[in-house]
Amino acid sequence: MHRIAKSLIPLLVVLASACSGGGGDSTAPPPSYNDVSGSYSGPMSGIDQGVIITADFAVTIGQNASTLSGTYALTGQITDGVTTAVIQGTGTLAGTIAAGTNPSVNLTAHSGSCPNHSATFSGSYDTSNQRMTITGPVQIYSTDCSSVLLTYQTTFILNH
Repeated sequence: MHRIAKSLIPLLVVLASACSGGGGDSTAPPPSYNDVSGSYSGPMSGIDQGVIITADFAVTIGQNASTLSGTYALTGQITDGVTTAVIQGTGTLAGTIAAGTNPSVNLTAHSGSCPNHSATFSGSYDTSNQRMTITGPVQIYSTDCSSVLLTYQTTFILNH
């Protein structure tokens, strides 16, 4: 019996080493992110409280792995059918992009003229067509930035 025990010890050591998983390369490759840096633009339109907006939206995006940053500009007009007013707005963007093909994109737009206001947009990046589709609110503020006068829930299709 003592001889059997001695012969099992090397076998147990070999089995324990094989199952431990130690010593192997356990590093996974880093995530792969689409390069979405650059300039995008697209039209928008919508209606809120009977007031129609038509505008052009442009963004410039910088990217560091999954972190996005940049600027935006919106120029256009709003009309209630009687009175038309020119609108424009600029600001900064911050957000993230997921790894992989056709990843999700999340952006927060911070108003340049009303710094206490921001809006969140979410959507995805179409890898093959290099197009970003994001949905969120475009808000028109009072002159003193104390209130939101109109909110246009819209989807932008931004072409690279």
